[in-house]
Amino acid sequence: MKKFCFIFLLAALLFSCQKSELEFSCDPVINAFVSENLEELSQITVEELLSYEPELQRAVFNSWDYRKKRNAWIDKLRFILINGNLTKAETGHIQNLINHIGEDYFWDENIQHNIEARSQFASRWISYATEDLGWPEQYIAFMVYRLYTNQSQFEAEFSELKSLNTAVVTNSEGSCDCNVSADFCGTADCRSLGCSANSSNCGWIWSMPCDGVCY
Repeated sequence: MKKFCFIFLLAALLFSCQKSELEFSCDPVINAFVSENLEELSQITVEELLSYEPELQRAVFNSWDYRKKRNAWIDKLRFILINGNLTKAETGHIQNLINHIGEDYFWDENIQHNIEARSQFASRWISYATEDLGWPEQYIAFMVYRLYTNQSQFEAEFSELKSLNTAVVTNSEGSCDCNVSADFCGTADCRSLGCSANSSNCGWIWSMPCDGVCY
């Protein structure tokens, strides 16, 4: 399957969701690719997903059903439990998150009806990770704001985020690409700047609305 080049991440920031048929991404090129390959993309693994650029990752994730979305996050977290050099407290904290992600966690109606409850859980989980476990912001972002299973994958995107900040600052009318209440934009902040809100695959384990721009 064709992999998208870095240029499409920039392209995604330059298009707004003005047409209803842009179901999976505000970038019409990415949206068309996902729409034309739905069956094949529904069968890929998390590791295969992570071989794509970040914007395409989100679009593919957006095309999955709620069971596939949950399985992707559970697989990622279990991979870290097995392969990470974790303390007992860290292991318990990650397991607590796994237990939190119920069978219907990514079902659209569940997301809409439980935004406040999951936001409160996210706040408590992140506070414990920060204050009790001493995890830095970047590691927390790797854990709950991205699907990466290896920190080196996140660090590669982080480097790209820093280089993109200047371009994003000038674009307040493009597609939203982060959640203003809980997301990670590298050295920038996620702000509501009149962007075109699109999907619910931003922020906390990609279950919150994309309603801001990294600025």
